[in-house]
Amino acid sequence: MNFSSFLASFFPHRWLNPKLTGNKKLFGGLGKTLDQMNDLLQQVKNESRVLTAVDTIPLREDEYGIPSDPSIPLDIRRSSIIARMREQARPITKEDLLNALRSYGLEAEITNIPGQSLMKIKILSPYGEPPGFQQIQEFVEEVTRAHIGKEWVFSHVRHYELEPFTHAQMEGNTHAYYETHLPSK
Repeated sequence: MNFSSFLASFFPHRWLNPKLTGNKKLFGGLGKTLDQMNDLLQQVKNESRVLTAVDTIPLREDEYGIPSDPSIPLDIRRSSIIARMREQARPITKEDLLNALRSYGLEAEITNIPGQSLMKIKILSPYGEPPGFQQIQEFVEEVTRAHIGKEWVFSHVRHYELEPFTHAQMEGNTHAYYETHLPSK
């Protein structure tokens, strides 16, 4: 059943006789247009899935850095694209993220709060905001899932950590300095 017969079935024959020449042209033209739109829609649906794509395979190969070779069968090319997508779409684990933060010279602790879709990242060392924090923040945003919020918490020197030092050892620096640095012995 094409769209022209589908459209004609909606109108009662006493209102609009589908056998008259003008009505045949009307339903035929509308039906042909809708058939073309449906074919285009099906083509877009097919191209949006890697498993059924044909025309967009070279674009997808380029996107994932796979050399495009038309002599390779489509099934193999599709499989390579899917494999590369799985490689890149692998979510980073908590341990992977902690190791990555260590490579930036940070010791961190991560706490997930699933009900709030929130990840608390506490920087244990160094004290205060680390140098290059903007770059670290961008990296974490890039490798973690977008719907998860990130809350950064920085460690500061605590009073009990300063107790072993004498006033003479701490002299010469401001209170703000000792928020992020311990005195030298």
